[in-house]
Amino acid sequence: MAYGKCYHPFLRRWPCLFAARIRPWQAPKPRPDSVFGRIMTKSVATEHYNPLPLSMLGEALAAYLADAPGAADFQDFAKGVVLLYDAQFSQKLEHLKRLYFPFNPEREVTLPEWPGRDKGRLLREIRALLREANFQPLDQAAIEAALNKTSPHGVEVSVDLREFEEVLIFFRGSCVRSEEPAWWRRLLGKTEPVEIPIYQRLFVLLQLRSAARHGMPTPIHIKVFREIPHSDLETLFPNTKVRLRRIDKIKLGVTGGGGAVGGFLSAVGKLTAAASPMAALGAIGAMAGIIWKQVDNVLRQRTEYMAKLAKSLYFYNLDNDAGALAWLVETASSEEAKEVLLAYAMLHRQGPMTAEALDRAVEGFLKARFGISINYQVRDGVRKLAELGLLHRAGDGVLGVPGPCAACRRLEQIWDALFPVPGNE
Repeated sequence: MAYGKCYHPFLRRWPCLFAARIRPWQAPKPRPDSVFGRIMTKSVATEHYNPLPLSMLGEALAAYLADAPGAADFQDFAKGVVLLYDAQFSQKLEHLKRLYFPFNPEREVTLPEWPGRDKGRLLREIRALLREANFQPLDQAAIEAALNKTSPHGVEVSVDLREFEEVLIFFRGSCVRSEEPAWWRRLLGKTEPVEIPIYQRLFVLLQLRSAARHGMPTPIHIKVFREIPHSDLETLFPNTKVRLRRIDKIKLGVTGGGGAVGGFLSAVGKLTAAASPMAALGAIGAMAGIIWKQVDNVLRQRTEYMAKLAKSLYFYNLDNDAGALAWLVETASSEEAKEVLLAYAMLHRQGPMTAEALDRAVEGFLKARFGISINYQVRDGVRKLAELGLLHRAGDGVLGVPGPCAACRRLEQIWDALFPVPGNE
């Protein structure tokens, strides 16, 4: 890829880190009537997170600034921003992995003397990282409401939250998915699609109430899921207990109850009329077989439920434990970079403006270019530009940014301070 005249040495040091993140986006722009566009339009109307891939947004901003001064240098600037946040969040990940090690259920060694058993600090830093990734907490009332809903997929389960020491659930993105109605609803003439509210991304952290073993604390389980219906939230807990739906209980009672009663009466008749002990034993065996048949029906029904549950979780689980933390760190890094690039591009192209005007400019660009509506966190974008030393403030609240070439030089200074080269102090 050709670089602009302002290509800086710090971009040359680790090109592989950002090559995959800023590669040209080849997918076509989604049509307003496509599933992708329709779901995103519904799901992010009041969300802070930006659902666009970082590479796709970078290409769109480069095209937006094509006729602006320093357009070629902006590509170097965008790569530098991504590289810098990747490096900073990589350090956060190493720190988190150290804090999480005593609680990691996948740890390969047991170290009773491990010094970093600070669960409170671990949870605080995970919450902060979730906020940086634009996740929203699911409070206790919302969790209990979800646990009381009936699943649209035919699985009913129960969960006892009192068995957990820690329950932390965050979500990002909530939309409505349309599905074909069940066959029995179609027989009743209800052919309209069934709308199912889903969480597009769900972060779950759980710690059971149990004693520490081998001198190590109770494990903390972390999982990330995608596209989980609100009513299926309880299926994600490890202490899930499968229940039969009322309609299944009626079905078992109607189909098995009649046969059981008839068979039982027949066996009792044979038992009372039996003239030998062997005949009596045969009648008792027949009664036991009838009872077992009904129990087997119930067990088979529960097995079908568990198979459906395992199959659904297999396809919707994104990552677990330390891998889930790595996924979260990368997500947070991307969100931070996207907020900075959007704010910088609008200020560079449209000139100095107030924070309110910047907020409208960013949201208007995303709506016009991609057809999506988000609640851009302008305070976060402005704060991050200021932290990078890329923000000019006027006395009347007007904000501005330096040109892309000067911005690249500033990123190089930050990079050199973050990773100083021996002999260049």
